[in-house]
Parts: sequence; C-alpha cells; structure tokens
Amino acid sequence: MRNYEIIFLVHPDQSDQTSAIISKLDSLVKDSGGNVHRSENIGNRKLAYPIQDQFKASYGLLNIECDQQTIDEIKNSFKFNDSIIRNLVLSTNKVRKDTSALLVQTKEDNDKDSYQEARDAANKAVEKEAQDASKTTDKSVKSEVKTDETPKEEVKEERE
Repeated sequence: MRNYEIIFLVHPDQSDQTSAIISKLDSLVKDSGGNVHRSENIGNRKLAYPIQDQFKASYGLLNIECDQQTIDEIKNSFKFNDSIIRNLVLSTNKVRKDTSALLVQTKEDNDKDSYQEARDAANKAVEKEAQDASKTTDKSVKSEVKTDETPKEEVKEERE
C-alpha cells in the first residue's frame, strides 16, 4: 500500500458538508483495509484566485495509506460531488501524522481576527462613551443658555 495526501475544496455555501465528506472518505479507506494517518477540517479560507466565482472555500485534508483501487474510487466520488470545487491527490513517500501548516496558519489567523475584533469593539465602546459624554455636556450647555435667555426676555417685557 502507498501513502497519499488528499486535499479538497468545498463550495462555501456547502461548507458544513466538509466534515461529512471527511468521515465518508475515512470510512471508505478503513473499509478497504487502509489506514488514515491524518484527517483535518481546516475550515474556510480565502482563495488565491476565484474558482467558480467564489473567493472563499472550506478546506479538507487527509493523509492515508491505501491501494490504487481505493484512490480511484475517491477520485470518482470527487468527480460526481457538486459541492467539491477542486481536489488534489498526491502520492507521498512517508507518513505524516502531525498537524498541517495550513491548519496552524488558519488557527493563527482566526486568533488574530478575534483579537482584532475585540480591539475594534473596545475602541468603539470608548468612542461611544466619549460621544455620550459630549452629548450630555452639550445638553447642559444648551439648558444653561436657555435659562440665561428667559430672564432677558422678562426684563424686556418689563421695560415696555
């Protein structure tokens, strides 16, 4: 049996099917007597160029050990699955069990995005507090102006 690395891209509207496809391929390999060394649902990532007018896709990755007949069956299932927009099957020399660099990078990007979102939310909250404080200051200034104007009007009426 040979070692293979399989990566596939799922249409972003059907990205919830990525884990189902991974489990289907996993069971297909195990039923044929092969081994699954690594299976990863990497998640949504931006594409380098648009594919079928899509700019993002959900990535799936498998490192398996199986025979050629199983690989042919996997390729055939990719061909007839409309949710898979691209796939790549590579023959590898050695088994890879550690997490992929793509998954590590995706997790780091998600952490950066969540940090940035939290930072933006905190900045917006500070700006809103400043705006609220300036509004209350403006209201108090306006009320002082109004109170100053009323005695002047009364004074004018008394003179007439």
